[in-house]
Amino acid sequence: MMNAKSLLRWAGALVAVAAVTVFGLDARGTTKPLPGSTGEQRADLVEIGVMAKFGNLELPKVTFPHDRHSEAVAKVAAPGKECATCHKNDDKGKMSLKFMRLEDTTAADLKNIYHANCIGCHTEQAKAGKKTGPQDGECRSCHNPKPMASSWKQIGLDKSLHYRHVASKAIAPVNDPQKNCGACHHVYDEAAKKLSWGKNKEDSCRACHGDARVEKKPSLREAAHTQCITCHRSVAAAPAKADSGPVSCAGCHDPAMQAKFKVVRDVPRLERGQPDAAMVLPVVGPGAKDAPKGMKGAMKPVAFNHKVHEAASNTCRACHHVKIDNCTTCHTLEGVKDGSFVQIEKAMHQPDSMKSCVGCHNQKVQAPACAGCHGFMKTGAKPQPEAACAVCHADPVGMDAKAVADGGLLKATKEQRADVAAATLAARRTTKGTLPADDIPEFVTIGVLSDKYEPSKLPHRKIVNTLMAAIGDDKLAGTFHTDKATVCAGCHHNSPLSKTPPKCASCHGQPFDAAKGDRPGLKAAYHQQCMGCHNRMKLEKPADTACAECHKERAK
Repeated sequence: MMNAKSLLRWAGALVAVAAVTVFGLDARGTTKPLPGSTGEQRADLVEIGVMAKFGNLELPKVTFPHDRHSEAVAKVAAPGKECATCHKNDDKGKMSLKFMRLEDTTAADLKNIYHANCIGCHTEQAKAGKKTGPQDGECRSCHNPKPMASSWKQIGLDKSLHYRHVASKAIAPVNDPQKNCGACHHVYDEAAKKLSWGKNKEDSCRACHGDARVEKKPSLREAAHTQCITCHRSVAAAPAKADSGPVSCAGCHDPAMQAKFKVVRDVPRLERGQPDAAMVLPVVGPGAKDAPKGMKGAMKPVAFNHKVHEAASNTCRACHHVKIDNCTTCHTLEGVKDGSFVQIEKAMHQPDSMKSCVGCHNQKVQAPACAGCHGFMKTGAKPQPEAACAVCHADPVGMDAKAVADGGLLKATKEQRADVAAATLAARRTTKGTLPADDIPEFVTIGVLSDKYEPSKLPHRKIVNTLMAAIGDDKLAGTFHTDKATVCAGCHHNSPLSKTPPKCASCHGQPFDAAKGDRPGLKAAYHQQCMGCHNRMKLEKPADTACAECHKERAK
């Protein structure tokens, strides 16, 4: 049986790829000249503008098609030596991502390196009668102010891709975290002067590798590409001929290629000591030592179902976007540099960010099954009702209010907080179903505006049943639909939840009243609500232009 901790085997390498840009590699022999602004799109385009750091550029930066050169080199280079055509190794055998050099020296040196090697190679190919790239004097063919468009797309390591690496026959032993997880998730051991695995410290590569090289740490770009590509190449060259990953830019970063990645649907849970339930506390830092005295004046804590959210996400990075740690390590009450000064309140409630709880929930309810009602709601336009806040911010079960206010949760151990969170979640009320059928009119006749058309006979109960069937056993709906009449509010909005809500004409006048701001008139309200819902739920019948399907035209 596979050790679940081994699922972290390749997280570092490909998670880093999600945050990097394509890197500058050149090679000998292209197949055709750069097409300039022909409209061609490629995922392998590399912008070469390193000389800009020495001063203003005389000509535009070079947009370089990396894969085109790699393919050409592969035809003539010895197996395993393709990269060495353009890249040097340092004294430790590590390949430099810089073209034909280990360090940037002067502008004159860089200009000579690129021109002598690139143009020189093209010239040699031309003399041999082969198709090649621009030669001496064709400056604008490379320094093109209107280069090709890039189709490059970030790639991230989701649960499926991570598991495929762990389960690969080329990666062993799967039950030895030290060798397995440590192959990518490593920390530098100062005493031993080597990299070693740090148990439960499998953060993203960005947590250690920044955008630029710092002392002994390679930059994120260097770490990701050397780690991933070197491994993929070695696996592909091994006698066992195991399946390997891409070694080209497009293989990872082309949207069409990403769409072809095999997806493993039933991925075992990634075990790394995380709790099934956790208590989110509005405090500074991960412990009580940095927190305000007690929790007086603070929002009530939130019991978070960690296990359920894991299953609903395809990557831990959906929430832990930098560090796998407590939210309040980076996002504090006041905001700190490590959290980009994003305060905990905003981190949890930003309505338009997929990194926040509210933003992620808002995105989930845009699915057709939910969008009929939720698409009409202006998320974040006004404060949430108190009842919505209380769904998450509730009194902890098993601890009285005074103990909480006195900092009892802050003083508790991680395990004790997990127990309180689990008990609080178990006590949380969930709502299933809606009002009894007898309380839901089977038909509602809308005739207040009938003139040219006959009154509309609305199949009221059928609509409610359709909505409930779409909701099904959805846990998000079960948690936040706090009343049996909640689904009624999809149409009967801005009124108290009731089995006998007020008529639409109670709020929407006839005709439109400009004094009531953005509140539409009655006719507009009906059409906006009904037709908008059908469109958002992708219902083909009745069409929003088929007037007679809702109300028959009167006989003349």
